[in-house]
Amino acid sequence: MKNMENKWNKKAHRYGRYTTENDTLETIICGMMEEMGVDFSRKRVVDIGCGTGVYTLRVAQKAAQVDALDISDAMLDVLHEDARAHGITNIRMHHNDWIDFPLPDVPYDYALSTMSPATREARGFEQMHQAAQTRIFLGWGDKRGTGLMEELFAAHGQTYTPPNGAVKLRAWLEEHAIPYRLREHAETKVRIRPLSKAIEAYSWRVEAHGAVPDPQRVEAVLRRYLNEEGNVVERVVNYFNLIVW
Repeated sequence: MKNMENKWNKKAHRYGRYTTENDTLETIICGMMEEMGVDFSRKRVVDIGCGTGVYTLRVAQKAAQVDALDISDAMLDVLHEDARAHGITNIRMHHNDWIDFPLPDVPYDYALSTMSPATREARGFEQMHQAAQTRIFLGWGDKRGTGLMEELFAAHGQTYTPPNGAVKLRAWLEEHAIPYRLREHAETKVRIRPLSKAIEAYSWRVEAHGAVPDPQRVEAVLRRYLNEEGNVVERVVNYFNLIVW
């Protein structure tokens, strides 16, 4: 757990943060949840791998109580800071691994997992299934379009594949004959970063996938994606699955 915690602590200062703006992925996904019958009003919720709280803080504005857990104390520090800034006081934060998190005697109304590595394997799915009456999962679909990442991983002798948690969850649910509802969403993003910041960010991505980043190889790949202003430009097509069961 400690190595994983250190990895996400490094990411915390670059991670997305809660915003009240409405043109965000979180707004779209929360709208999709509502269309699927999810209503957090006055409910007890556990947010698994909450990160900086981009969904936690939205849910908490409707819910009675949110237990937000993450293995990264740096991520939780950001959540705590943003909760205070917005006057949100019904969040209990837990510095915990999901598998070892003690579930209450009375199940939560909702268990929520959004893009979290804590729920990408069978043990995490089982714990989530037991945790609540209704479970909501947002994860990567079976593909992700990013030429830069493919080149970056090839430069390190690897093949880039997205962390297909949704594919594994669907297989797990079907194996156990558990009915579920599925909505899909595709999003195109353009990321623009100064070269120095890009080297740091993409080196972290290589490390996060279990390889040792070579700074020279990382920079050589990124230089092929420089625009006229000297910034690294990456066009990404993300495919998401929203699953409720």
